[in-house]
Amino acid sequence: MEAMDPRFRSMESTNRRTFLTWSGLGLATVSAAMLSSCSAARSASPTTVADQLATALHEGDIAGVPMVSTPPDTRAFLAERMKGSQRPNVEVLGADESDEGASARLGFTWPSFDPGQSWSYESQAQLVKIDGEWRVRWEDSILHPELEEGQGLALATIPGERARILGQNDVALVSNQHVHLPGINKEGLTDEQAAASAKKLAAVLDIDPEGYQEKVAAYGPEAFVDALTLRRSDFLKLDSAALKTITGYEAMTTTMPLSLDRGFATAVLGTVRQPSAEDIETRGDAVKDAEWIGAGGLQEAFDEKLRAAPSFRVTIRELDGSAPPMSQGPLWEQKMPEETPLRTTIDVDLQKAAERIIKNTDSPSAIVAVQPSTGDILAAASGPEDNAYPTATIGQYAPGSTFKIATALAMLRHGDSPQSTVQCSESITVDGQTFKNAGTYLPDHLGDISLREAIAQSCNTALIDKHDSVSQGDLATAGEALGIGAEWDIGIPAYSGNIPRDDAGTEHAASMIGQGRIQTSPLGMAVFAASVVRGRAVCPQLVPEEKPARELPSDLTEQEAAQLRELMRAVVIEGHLDRLNNHPGGEVLGKTGTAEFGQPDPARGGFPRTHSWVIVAQGDLAFSVFVEDGDYGSVTGAPLAKEFLDAAYEAR
Repeated sequence: MEAMDPRFRSMESTNRRTFLTWSGLGLATVSAAMLSSCSAARSASPTTVADQLATALHEGDIAGVPMVSTPPDTRAFLAERMKGSQRPNVEVLGADESDEGASARLGFTWPSFDPGQSWSYESQAQLVKIDGEWRVRWEDSILHPELEEGQGLALATIPGERARILGQNDVALVSNQHVHLPGINKEGLTDEQAAASAKKLAAVLDIDPEGYQEKVAAYGPEAFVDALTLRRSDFLKLDSAALKTITGYEAMTTTMPLSLDRGFATAVLGTVRQPSAEDIETRGDAVKDAEWIGAGGLQEAFDEKLRAAPSFRVTIRELDGSAPPMSQGPLWEQKMPEETPLRTTIDVDLQKAAERIIKNTDSPSAIVAVQPSTGDILAAASGPEDNAYPTATIGQYAPGSTFKIATALAMLRHGDSPQSTVQCSESITVDGQTFKNAGTYLPDHLGDISLREAIAQSCNTALIDKHDSVSQGDLATAGEALGIGAEWDIGIPAYSGNIPRDDAGTEHAASMIGQGRIQTSPLGMAVFAASVVRGRAVCPQLVPEEKPARELPSDLTEQEAAQLRELMRAVVIEGHLDRLNNHPGGEVLGKTGTAEFGQPDPARGGFPRTHSWVIVAQGDLAFSVFVEDGDYGSVTGAPLAKEFLDAAYEAR
């Protein structure tokens, strides 16, 4: 026989995560050697004794029931055989008396996790009269009519299968998948052997050896101690030859909710974990029977919806431990509730593309895509340097020159148009602070130029020059018309931004170019671009069945929106996003942005570090690209934007 691959050895019998937790309900036949009851009160009728039995079965102690033979410890007698179970409600349905004795009909009702699915049946209890007193003759069939002597009831608690999280077109983003838990079975090992095996396994798995050795040492002498949880694809990559040499190595198999790929949309979806003692103490019955609870993202926000209630299955078991007949099915099985998945707006192809495109960025980053017509969040990717922090949805950053679209809107409301002349100087001083254009700004675009050209070339000084006529309140109102600062509820924390209304002086001047104290998020800027396309403030939605988008107040007119689209189109035709012009997917709108932050950096020639931004729209798609520590938006962000736009076109 071919040797079993050690990666696939099973430890189901010691699996702390197995799905069935069995608790005995069996009642063994009371031995005739048991002492006769001498303390029970005399009963006037069989019905009275039957009532006492019914109450005793519910309360778990037959001490007060007149019995032909009474066990020495009446409470332990029932408790041992009804361990871990809920108590049945038992009532006497009737009693018949004859010369040979009496019989009582008992009605059992067992509650389940679903109040609408209780289990009810009838059984019989036989009574005999001894010395003028009616007594119960115990038989196992009192608990259920199908029980024979030497049999009991076995109740399996089956944790409910956690509901899936779905994306666009009901593609499963999270589903229950097989996982493997490599570990050490300590049974038969000395402490020294267990420690040595733990060290070897840690080396194979590339995990902290001291940490795992401490974990193994903390468990009992016969425990299986898992090292980590692996997807099947990762488990199959383990060195099977090395695993064969580890004494006590075993691997368990179970299932758990996993995203479709490792790391896929983790900041949005969240993860799961087993409930801790603290969880059970603080949340009680809500989680004590749960196999998994949510941790972060949608898994935590909608934990109650996703966490299915456990169910029951009742079977006959042999009290001597022998196996029941294979043909014997369950006496009763609670119907599992139908799954109610959590549906999201995430587009798998776009989410994967966004994650792939920013996976090599060496600072926090994000790509967020929104559908302008609906507000659907199609992708919300945070870079690997974020360590699962949701930069895409709650990162708070100055938007830089992408905000110039809002500044332009404020100027349009003061009578300007895309063709209006503005003054683009090399520098401008406000209250003693000098503002300049980017170091790469071309002198050909200095002097009297149109607002369209100023936006296309991203002239800082031309917009700051308007700080006296465009107030901070005007900027805030314009930004709000494009969604900044709106109240959202997408199901997980999300930041729409903030534009202080009272800033003045240099703070107000900096606000004209999206700096100062203005902040928003990558999601906020994707919504900003989507609002220009739609012609009103867009409210984003991620789980529309649970948290549908609402209509936001917006005073943006169609004429204003058309003029803003003209300005963003100019950025693509003649500005810093010209690489997106003539795209096969159709006309592209966009704006680059750079926002300085921190102190002057000697490594950058004394200039501060910069956030890199790009916002883009094409058809019914709007998205933002953000890199926390990047170069100019046209240098760092634009190539990423081009790659994402191409991916979106190919995914159609």
